[in-house]
Amino acid sequence: MIMTFGDESAWDTLGLGGRESTWSQEQVDAHFQAMGEFYAELAANGELVTGFGLADPSHTMTIEIVDGRPVASDGPYAEAKEVLAGFGIIEVDSHDRAVELAARFSALVETRVELRPVMEQGGQEM
Repeated sequence: MIMTFGDESAWDTLGLGGRESTWSQEQVDAHFQAMGEFYAELAANGELVTGFGLADPSHTMTIEIVDGRPVASDGPYAEAKEVLAGFGIIEVDSHDRAVELAARFSALVETRVELRPVMEQGGQEM
């Protein structure tokens, strides 16, 4: 899984969630076109399982069990300046290929990304 992190200003930059974009419409369009091309390449190669951007962090809920009952509260799941902004799940033949794709994606979104294996039931890496 390739996870993209950023701070909440990313939603402002792109004008997401009803926010006013700090980029020109041409910059926003170019960004989403580049992202679409990257995902299309992965799909054509059979390496893309799925991927999505996530909604504005203000829509986040935290769920926890308190005294045996689920309790939901509004707000980000962690006290942090950075939030999970999106993810892509890829299926590749090697660790090196996963690192290569994560590096390309990091350059594309101009921020760090986290690469983490997905576990199957029973704890085995996929």
